[in-house]
Amino acid sequence: MNREKILGLLVVVVLIAAVVVMVAKIQGREDEGGHVEAPATSETGTVRMLVIGIEGLEPSLIGRFSERGQLPNLTRLMQEGVSGEFPALERGIAQEISWTSLATGMKPENQGIGGQILSPRGDMVNASLMPASRTVDAIWTHLSAKGLSVGVVGWPGTWPVEEINGVIVGPYGRLVLSRAHGGDVNDGIYPASQQQELDALVIDERETKRRHLSGFLNLDTPMGFEALVGQNYTSLAHAYTADSSNTKIAMHIAADPGVEYLLVHLEGLDGVSQRFWHYMDPELVSGGTALDERARGELMELSRTLGNTIERYYGFLDMIVGMLTELVAADGTIAVVADHGYTGVRLDHAGNPLVGFDMHSRQGFWILKGPGVVESGQTAETVECELFDFAPTVMAAAGVAFPEGTDGRILEEVLR
Repeated sequence: MNREKILGLLVVVVLIAAVVVMVAKIQGREDEGGHVEAPATSETGTVRMLVIGIEGLEPSLIGRFSERGQLPNLTRLMQEGVSGEFPALERGIAQEISWTSLATGMKPENQGIGGQILSPRGDMVNASLMPASRTVDAIWTHLSAKGLSVGVVGWPGTWPVEEINGVIVGPYGRLVLSRAHGGDVNDGIYPASQQQELDALVIDERETKRRHLSGFLNLDTPMGFEALVGQNYTSLAHAYTADSSNTKIAMHIAADPGVEYLLVHLEGLDGVSQRFWHYMDPELVSGGTALDERARGELMELSRTLGNTIERYYGFLDMIVGMLTELVAADGTIAVVADHGYTGVRLDHAGNPLVGFDMHSRQGFWILKGPGVVESGQTAETVECELFDFAPTVMAAAGVAFPEGTDGRILEEVLR
């Protein structure tokens, strides 16, 4: 980095300087710049409640990487707040259903999305996976009804978007697909006054080059960038651009129009875990499959370059968590939640991963921190918790009453 750039960085506030360094580190090139930028906010945020949903966050890996000092932000949240696990929903349930249940406090069959509704003919039929089918309040509609400003970014089950008192942006994949086929921007972004600015923040994964992803690879290996081809490239590029886009959008709407309650979904880890898990521990993931000599040789060679990709992606997400939590007021409430984790992957005889729901663990994970939460550093191992308990509990922690009659309960054990 030349002298002019160094002098320029010296006048930047400590927060922004630290974020720039972290972006540069994860990308491996300081002069490349990054898609995720530092928040244009003061050091004291204004968000009253922040919920970060991370698809496929595995608590055992948090523990492993935290011991190496690589996840400072998630580690700090766990030390200052309370964390726990809950049983995931049944295998094969679409993510729109489980993430809607996380936001409604209701079982799939009782919330419309994923359940059954009465048709005009008087028959019970399966409801479509659309907000219009939802028969109960979600966190954002309940906050809106109370006149509180709320932002929702990338949350599954929000397409096409609905009108709320604030800003809502649909899932990244649907936005990009809609763009490619000339879709209506009204389906993906509300309100209309925010559409032009927010649409400009959505990064197309096709614009992401392999050099942008260099920080996720071990490049001092014989394969180098050649390991990042085919599905390895497309999976990592999609994950990186999706989570970068949603982070930029979240930071933007926290500053302008300045929403007070913010829910952000980060989907990238799910795809990265599916694609790169077998490179992390190649000797342990064959699942009893006898690989021939060629397949095993290829697996080991790729693992030299991609063996730390998942670990580095966790570091990337930890950086995002740190950036988002800087948006929260000193007396605000912060929650991190995952609807499932990961247990590993089996390989076929050619050494390719058998991608699918069998990789998902049957445990979800959550962290909760704020003035309404019990003394810090506790693990709620003895608290019986369900996925449906998350919405009423996080709202109670934030001091906002949630509708009565939900399937979930407020976890009084973790609240002051």
